[in-house]
Amino acid sequence: MNTPQNFSGQNLRGRSFKGQHLVGADFSGADLRGANFTGAILTKANFTGAKAGLQRRQVIILVIASLLMSLLSGVLSAVAGIWIAAIFTSKDYGIVAGIISLIPVAVFFVVTIRKGFLAGLVAVAVAVAGAGAGAGAVTGAVA
Repeated sequence: MNTPQNFSGQNLRGRSFKGQHLVGADFSGADLRGANFTGAILTKANFTGAKAGLQRRQVIILVIASLLMSLLSGVLSAVAGIWIAAIFTSKDYGIVAGIISLIPVAVFFVVTIRKGFLAGLVAVAVAVAGAGAGAGAVTGAVA
């Protein structure tokens, strides 16, 4: 039978233990930031005092990505607000057009919150296609 491995106090940053058999391994006091334990068998492993988490560069990348996503979200919210306000205040379209234009936005938000971003995009595409077909049918019937 294999004896447990001793990694105590070692610097194991970014090391991959993917799929390894580490039953009873001792990682006490080790630096495990960024280490990959996907699929590893860690039964009775000792992690007392081990440092874990993301490496500094990974944290910086995640913070920058979240700031960029926040900026994009703010800009898109402002554009959508201006667009909807313009439709509601326009003398050409009226309140009915404003309400109809809000339907795809509402569908997108509800579906995105419940099922995810891609499902929200698909739902909006279907809603816009349905609205376009309905508008074409009404226009054809009136003409």
